[in-house]
Amino acid sequence: MRCPICGIIIENNHICPNCNENAYVLNKIFNISVRLYNEALQKANKKDFYNAISLIEKSLYFNKNNTEARNLLGLLYYQTGRLGDAVKQWVLSSNINHNKDNKAFYYLEVFNKDIRKFEKLDDAVRLYNQAISYLKHRDDDLAVIRLKKALDINPNFIDAMNLLAFCYIVQRKYKKALKVLHNVLLLDKNNQTTLRYIDEIESRRKKNKDKEEILSEEYTYNGMVKTVDEDEDYSKIKYNSSGFVAFFSFIFGILLCGLTMYFLFIPDYIDRKSAEIEQLNIQIDNAKEEENNIILQKDEQIKTLQQENEQIKKQLQIHIDKETINTNYQKIEQALNLYEKGQKTDAKNVINSINVNGFNEEQLKQYNDAKNKIN
Repeated sequence: MRCPICGIIIENNHICPNCNENAYVLNKIFNISVRLYNEALQKANKKDFYNAISLIEKSLYFNKNNTEARNLLGLLYYQTGRLGDAVKQWVLSSNINHNKDNKAFYYLEVFNKDIRKFEKLDDAVRLYNQAISYLKHRDDDLAVIRLKKALDINPNFIDAMNLLAFCYIVQRKYKKALKVLHNVLLLDKNNQTTLRYIDEIESRRKKNKDKEEILSEEYTYNGMVKTVDEDEDYSKIKYNSSGFVAFFSFIFGILLCGLTMYFLFIPDYIDRKSAEIEQLNIQIDNAKEEENNIILQKDEQIKTLQQENEQIKKQLQIHIDKETINTNYQKIEQALNLYEKGQKTDAKNVINSINVNGFNEEQLKQYNDAKNKIN
């Protein structure tokens, strides 16, 4: 049996003499991780991204060093519009496995070559986050505007599509919500959020006597919200036979008065009110446009400040990483000195505690030579 941690062949029992781990149990755990990865790969090939991501996350729970699973998880995140999470997984994979055959290096190289394209995708994520902020403040109209812009940049942004459908449900625009949700299912056929929203719309339909009433248009009359059912073939109003003539005379009088008012007063009144409404609509559109321009300017200022902040963080991190690398590199000489003095156990503990992340080829070669010598 081979130890999955250090690769040593174990002959007599399950405990590795080098790392003191139970190789039998670890192999079982790692096999579960591989099985879950294979199931996720099958789901991904069938465009079942939601369940594929769930399986991959479970796979990494059993073996966080499974680089193939991390690479696939990054691709799934990228396919569903989560660019930042995708890059994070590829970076982790490249740090775990330094072999150039690791596909994470290829994905990161593609990312760096076409950085402008990915910056646009990052803009889509920024607009999505703004939409969430607007929804928290119950401003669903601006949230819809942001989400539409995000989907113009990245049409495969599934989270943005689901959030746009949620906004339409809040606004009771159920036909538009269903259209967006069906587009999500074309990309991810078993997305649980999407299916839950569709079930919610269907459950609301069942609460109405006419199942299509929920999709009908609405209007306001006498301060009450009314619905107009386009599929209604008959009137639900029934009249009693008694007093029908008197009722008919009353209705005829109302119609006659209505026609007189219509031809004498209503046309001029309608024209004046239409002009006022049109003017108000123009003022509202101008105000919204001005507000949107101000928001976009603020967004650009925030983005610039965030970029400057990230640059400072990167410079600080580079300085810290260089100090860490130098400290780890100095441990090689310390381990060799201990070995020469005959303190082999201490030398082995020191050499095993070294983190080789960030070593160049020469430093890595010296580390391997020293480790082989000591072990």
